[in-house]
Amino acid sequence: MRSRTFGDKLLFSLCVLLMLIATACKDDINSMLEDYNSHYEPATNMDIIYSPGDKEFKADRMLDPTYFVSSEGSINVAAPYKCSAYEWVFYKIIYNQQGSQSQITSTLQDITAGLDFYSESGKDKREFRAYVPRSRISASEQLGPGTYILHLKVIGNDGKEYKDWCSIVIYEQVYGQAYFFKEE
Repeated sequence: MRSRTFGDKLLFSLCVLLMLIATACKDDINSMLEDYNSHYEPATNMDIIYSPGDKEFKADRMLDPTYFVSSEGSINVAAPYKCSAYEWVFYKIIYNQQGSQSQITSTLQDITAGLDFYSESGKDKREFRAYVPRSRISASEQLGPGTYILHLKVIGNDGKEYKDWCSIVIYEQVYGQAYFFKEE
């Protein structure tokens, strides 16, 4: 019978260590991923999207109050399902100063016609997806950083009209860094 060498002892110790590690790790990679993902809400949870006619539906919750988008990105918003008609109107806020600085009023200018919509979306579709860099306010002015208003009007399958609105904040994206603008 031969005696154990240092190499034999080391090999035996490594085998025992590997068996201990293998039995200690009960979870395989899939169960670890499932555990990790269980802590997050899916991006689109179909259980919380309510449409006109659902008892949980509230017209003033069709849109979130504010959406943020990069000046190099796109505006992506969707209305509820189960509607017979959709109408989106995108407004620029125009500030008017009258007399003293304390009297500032604002008006809304409809600039929906100048938006560069992605296919299958638009002002009369369920989805409102516009590419910011190619959209325009007018022939001489591009859509740029600032705060805008987006109105949504839908006609539910019940024949009733529902309305909601939100702010769209476009911030300037410069060299991979986000700089929020200051309204004047």
